[in-house]
Amino acid sequence: MAENLLRRTRVRSTAVQSRPVYERPGYRTLLGRIRENVRTYIRKQLELPRQEIAEILAANKRAAMWLGVAAGLALMTLITLVVLLVALVAMVPRNWLGILVLALSVGAAFALFVLGVRARVVVPAFIGGLVLIAIGVAAFLWLPELVLAAMLLTIALAIGTGAMGYGGYSRLELHGPTRTIKTMKETVQWAKQRLLGRSAS
Repeated sequence: MAENLLRRTRVRSTAVQSRPVYERPGYRTLLGRIRENVRTYIRKQLELPRQEIAEILAANKRAAMWLGVAAGLALMTLITLVVLLVALVAMVPRNWLGILVLALSVGAAFALFVLGVRARVVVPAFIGGLVLIAIGVAAFLWLPELVLAAMLLTIALAIGTGAMGYGGYSRLELHGPTRTIKTMKETVQWAKQRLLGRSAS
Protein backbone atom coordinates (compact mmCIF):
# COMPACT_ATOMS: atom_id res chain seq x y z
CA MET A 1 0.00 0.00 0.00
CA ALA A 2 2.77 2.42 0.93
CA GLU A 3 4.61 1.45 -2.25
CA ASN A 4 1.59 2.34 -4.41
CA LEU A 5 1.23 5.68 -2.69
CA LEU A 6 4.94 6.40 -3.25
CA ARG A 7 4.65 5.52 -6.96
CA ARG A 8 1.65 7.83 -7.40
CA THR A 9 3.45 10.76 -5.84
CA ARG A 10 6.48 10.14 -8.07
CA VAL A 11 4.32 10.11 -11.18
CA ARG A 12 2.54 13.29 -10.11
CA SER A 13 5.74 15.08 -9.22
CA THR A 14 7.35 14.29 -12.58
CA ALA A 15 4.19 15.37 -14.39
CA VAL A 16 4.16 18.66 -12.53
CA GLN A 17 7.87 19.32 -13.27
CA SER A 18 7.72 18.59 -17.01
CA ARG A 19 7.77 21.55 -19.41
CA PRO A 20 4.66 22.36 -21.41
CA VAL A 21 4.55 21.00 -24.95
CA TYR A 22 3.48 24.27 -26.65
CA GLU A 23 5.81 26.81 -25.17
CA ARG A 24 6.11 30.31 -26.66
CA PRO A 25 9.64 30.83 -27.97
CA GLY A 26 11.63 33.78 -26.74
CA TYR A 27 13.12 36.61 -28.81
CA ARG A 28 16.46 34.85 -29.07
CA THR A 29 14.83 31.76 -30.50
CA LEU A 30 12.81 33.83 -32.96
CA LEU A 31 15.84 35.85 -34.03
CA GLY A 32 17.84 32.65 -34.43
CA ARG A 33 15.12 31.17 -36.64
CA ILE A 34 14.88 34.36 -38.72
CA ARG A 35 18.66 34.49 -39.07
CA GLU A 36 18.77 30.85 -40.15
CA ASN A 37 15.93 31.43 -42.64
CA VAL A 38 17.77 34.44 -44.12
CA ARG A 39 20.97 32.40 -44.42
CA THR A 40 19.08 29.57 -46.11
CA TYR A 41 17.42 32.05 -48.48
CA ILE A 42 20.74 33.67 -49.43
CA ARG A 43 22.37 30.26 -49.88
CA LYS A 44 19.56 29.14 -52.19
CA GLN A 45 19.73 32.41 -54.13
CA LEU A 46 23.46 31.83 -54.66
CA GLU A 47 22.92 28.21 -55.70
CA LEU A 48 20.14 29.06 -58.16
CA PRO A 49 22.33 30.52 -60.97
CA ARG A 50 24.76 27.60 -60.73
CA GLN A 51 21.92 25.07 -60.96
CA GLU A 52 20.29 26.95 -63.84
CA ILE A 53 23.55 27.13 -65.78
CA ALA A 54 24.11 23.40 -65.23
CA GLU A 55 20.62 22.65 -66.58
CA ILE A 56 21.19 24.88 -69.62
CA LEU A 57 24.54 23.20 -70.32
CA ALA A 58 23.04 19.73 -70.00
CA ALA A 59 20.20 20.66 -72.35
CA ASN A 60 22.56 22.14 -74.94
CA LYS A 61 25.29 19.48 -74.89
CA ARG A 62 24.37 18.01 -78.29
CA ALA A 63 24.08 21.46 -79.86
CA ALA A 64 27.51 22.32 -78.45
CA MET A 65 28.98 19.21 -80.10
CA TRP A 66 27.55 20.24 -83.48
CA LEU A 67 28.79 23.79 -83.01
CA GLY A 68 32.27 22.46 -82.11
CA VAL A 69 32.40 20.45 -85.35
CA ALA A 70 31.20 23.53 -87.25
CA ALA A 71 33.92 25.65 -85.60
CA GLY A 72 36.58 23.11 -86.61
CA LEU A 73 35.32 23.13 -90.20
CA ALA A 74 35.24 26.94 -90.17
CA LEU A 75 38.87 27.01 -89.03
CA MET A 76 39.86 24.64 -91.83
CA THR A 77 37.94 26.82 -94.31
CA LEU A 78 39.80 29.87 -93.03
CA ILE A 79 43.13 28.08 -93.49
CA THR A 80 42.28 27.13 -97.06
CA LEU A 81 41.16 30.72 -97.70
CA VAL A 82 44.53 32.01 -96.51
CA VAL A 83 46.31 29.48 -98.75
CA LEU A 84 44.16 30.68 -101.65
CA LEU A 85 45.05 34.28 -100.89
CA VAL A 86 48.75 33.39 -100.77
CA ALA A 87 48.46 31.69 -104.17
CA LEU A 88 46.65 34.71 -105.62
CA VAL A 89 49.17 37.19 -104.21
CA ALA A 90 52.00 35.02 -105.55
CA MET A 91 50.80 35.85 -109.05
CA VAL A 92 51.99 39.45 -108.54
CA PRO A 93 55.50 40.04 -109.97
CA ARG A 94 58.36 39.38 -107.54
CA ASN A 95 59.71 42.94 -107.51
CA TRP A 96 56.34 44.36 -106.46
CA LEU A 97 55.97 41.72 -103.76
CA GLY A 98 59.45 42.49 -102.43
CA ILE A 99 58.69 46.21 -102.29
CA LEU A 100 55.37 45.57 -100.49
CA VAL A 101 57.02 43.26 -97.92
CA LEU A 102 59.79 45.77 -97.30
CA ALA A 103 57.30 48.65 -96.95
CA LEU A 104 55.14 46.66 -94.53
CA SER A 105 58.20 45.66 -92.49
CA VAL A 106 59.39 49.27 -92.21
CA GLY A 107 55.87 50.47 -91.33
CA ALA A 108 55.46 47.77 -88.67
CA ALA A 109 58.90 48.63 -87.25
CA PHE A 110 57.93 52.30 -87.04
CA ALA A 111 54.61 51.48 -85.34
CA LEU A 112 56.40 49.18 -82.90
CA PHE A 113 58.90 51.92 -82.08
CA VAL A 114 56.10 54.47 -81.47
CA LEU A 115 54.25 52.04 -79.19
CA GLY A 116 57.51 51.31 -77.35
CA VAL A 117 58.06 55.02 -76.72
CA ARG A 118 54.48 55.36 -75.42
CA ALA A 119 54.86 52.33 -73.19
CA ARG A 120 58.35 53.46 -72.07
CA VAL A 121 60.08 50.31 -73.35
CA VAL A 122 62.22 51.95 -76.03
CA VAL A 123 65.11 49.45 -76.20
CA PRO A 124 63.00 46.29 -76.83
CA ALA A 125 60.83 48.19 -79.34
CA PHE A 126 63.93 49.47 -81.16
CA ILE A 127 65.45 45.96 -81.32
CA GLY A 128 62.12 44.51 -82.56
CA GLY A 129 61.91 47.23 -85.22
CA LEU A 130 65.44 46.48 -86.43
CA VAL A 131 64.61 42.77 -86.67
CA LEU A 132 61.49 43.56 -88.72
CA ILE A 133 63.45 45.79 -91.10
CA ALA A 134 66.15 43.09 -91.48
CA ILE A 135 63.47 40.52 -92.33
CA GLY A 136 61.98 42.88 -94.92
CA VAL A 137 65.36 43.53 -96.57
CA ALA A 138 66.24 39.81 -96.62
CA ALA A 139 62.84 38.98 -98.12
CA PHE A 140 63.23 41.68 -100.77
CA LEU A 141 66.66 40.43 -101.79
CA TRP A 142 66.46 36.63 -101.67
CA LEU A 143 62.99 35.07 -101.25
CA PRO A 144 60.93 33.61 -104.13
CA GLU A 145 57.40 34.78 -105.07
CA LEU A 146 55.42 32.23 -103.08
CA VAL A 147 57.34 32.86 -99.87
CA LEU A 148 57.09 36.62 -100.41
CA ALA A 149 53.31 36.30 -100.83
CA ALA A 150 53.01 34.26 -97.64
CA MET A 151 55.22 36.72 -95.77
CA LEU A 152 53.21 39.68 -97.07
CA LEU A 153 49.94 38.20 -95.82
CA THR A 154 51.54 37.16 -92.52
CA ILE A 155 52.81 40.67 -91.83
CA ALA A 156 49.50 42.25 -92.89
CA LEU A 157 47.49 39.89 -90.66
CA ALA A 158 49.90 40.45 -87.76
CA ILE A 159 49.51 44.23 -88.09
CA GLY A 160 45.72 43.89 -88.21
CA THR A 161 45.73 41.58 -85.19
CA GLY A 162 47.95 43.95 -83.22
CA ALA A 163 45.81 46.97 -84.10
CA MET A 164 42.56 45.22 -83.16
CA GLY A 165 44.08 43.82 -79.97
CA TYR A 166 45.41 47.21 -78.93
CA GLY A 167 42.07 48.86 -79.70
CA GLY A 168 40.20 46.25 -77.68
CA TYR A 169 42.65 46.49 -74.79
CA SER A 170 42.37 50.28 -74.66
CA ARG A 171 38.55 50.02 -74.48
CA LEU A 172 38.59 47.24 -71.87
CA GLU A 173 36.66 47.95 -68.66
CA LEU A 174 37.70 45.79 -65.74
CA HIS A 175 35.35 45.90 -62.77
CA GLY A 176 33.24 43.52 -60.77
CA PRO A 177 29.49 42.95 -61.05
CA THR A 178 28.55 46.29 -59.45
CA ARG A 179 24.78 45.94 -59.85
CA THR A 180 24.77 42.51 -58.19
CA ILE A 181 26.95 43.74 -55.33
CA LYS A 182 24.69 46.76 -54.83
CA THR A 183 21.56 44.58 -54.81
CA MET A 184 23.11 42.16 -52.30
CA LYS A 185 24.11 45.07 -50.02
CA GLU A 186 20.57 46.48 -50.20
CA THR A 187 19.12 43.05 -49.36
CA VAL A 188 21.45 42.65 -46.38
CA GLN A 189 20.62 46.20 -45.20
CA TRP A 190 16.88 45.50 -45.53
CA ALA A 191 17.23 42.22 -43.59
CA LYS A 192 19.17 43.97 -40.80
CA GLN A 193 16.55 46.70 -40.52
CA ARG A 194 13.75 44.14 -40.38
CA LEU A 195 15.55 42.09 -37.75
CA LEU A 196 16.47 45.10 -35.61
CA GLY A 197 12.97 46.57 -36.01
CA ARG A 198 11.33 43.35 -34.80
CA SER A 199 13.75 42.87 -31.95
CA ALA A 200 13.18 46.44 -30.74
CA SER A 201 9.39 46.02 -30.71
